[in-house]
Amino acid sequence: MRRIFILVILTFLPLFVLSGIGEGQAPAAHSAQIEYEKGIVISMESLDNNQRSKYAPLVEVSKIKLLTGEFKGQVVDSYHYLSSNSPYDIQVTPGDRVIVAITHDAGKTAYHISDYERVNYMYWLIALFALSLIVVGRKVGLRSLLVISLSVSLVFGLFLPEVLRGRISLAVLSVLVSGIIAAASLIIITGWNRKSFAAIVGAVGGVIIAGVLSVISIKLMHLSGLVSEEALLLKVALQSRIDFQGLLFASMMIGALGAIIDTTISISSAVYEIKCVHPDINFWELLKSGMNVGNDTMGMMSNTLILAYMGSSLPLMLLLTAQENVSWMKIINLDLIVTEITRAVTGSIGLIFAIPITAAVSAFLLKKDTCDNPPEK
Repeated sequence: MRRIFILVILTFLPLFVLSGIGEGQAPAAHSAQIEYEKGIVISMESLDNNQRSKYAPLVEVSKIKLLTGEFKGQVVDSYHYLSSNSPYDIQVTPGDRVIVAITHDAGKTAYHISDYERVNYMYWLIALFALSLIVVGRKVGLRSLLVISLSVSLVFGLFLPEVLRGRISLAVLSVLVSGIIAAASLIIITGWNRKSFAAIVGAVGGVIIAGVLSVISIKLMHLSGLVSEEALLLKVALQSRIDFQGLLFASMMIGALGAIIDTTISISSAVYEIKCVHPDINFWELLKSGMNVGNDTMGMMSNTLILAYMGSSLPLMLLLTAQENVSWMKIINLDLIVTEITRAVTGSIGLIFAIPITAAVSAFLLKKDTCDNPPEK
């Protein structure tokens, strides 16, 4: 029970830390004379003829009760614009929870529906995910939650702040964070033993190979890293403070890390179990067995990476398919297209090379010795 309690604390502590980070950023909104608060739509009212002429092209007003902030408990009006191009033209019904933008201009305060409040439903979905892991996986499920929490904390607590500070090369930072995530994940799940050590060496080796290929590809193909709206907005907001090619490199490495870790632990676990069952097996037989397992895993995990990138790019692929009058040569050379293809292929190559590295290290570590006692599940 004590171990389970410690795992629960370690799992959710980083999430509370991240929540505190988010809360500490709230004053920035006040300095910009715009605040965002939660609210609930109480009713929808149509405007009469006099109001329609006064507020044209406004067509209706929402009564919203504010749930947070300085004006908590107050019922305010939010007018809906007829123009579908308005960023505040969000269709709501009574009972909908929304985010209200409160603006202060020339001494007047205005309230607009900025967006739906989605975070509560997201919390329920995360809770269901966590519960599923614990019910099905029990102690291993708790360890998995700890690994996920640790990975998220490292990205938000270490990687992103250091990117903004610009004190460390993005290449070095990416390798460092990837290595920490790989090592911590494998040690927490399987314990510290030869099996986890082999998987860590294979994962880091595969990620480094993927990283080297990413750097070469970015330079030779002149990839800018500015292929998404988010990247363009970031460039406008921070100007030249961010190395976008380095950020693209980091996204390629971190994106491939999960699949590579899955592959390496599968191979090292298989070699470990084979050694336990056949203590007299030699290095070459262990290596061959590890490679056979790796080859079977390789096809599925490479396909998983490709499908993951394709799934996230479905609108883009549909848009390109619909462009019948545009030259295919022009399309295939677009920065956006080449970036996504390069991201998927470099990650898959890193995964492929992680297989022989893991198999060789596992076979070498176990070639003479008997297997360790299986870690506690």
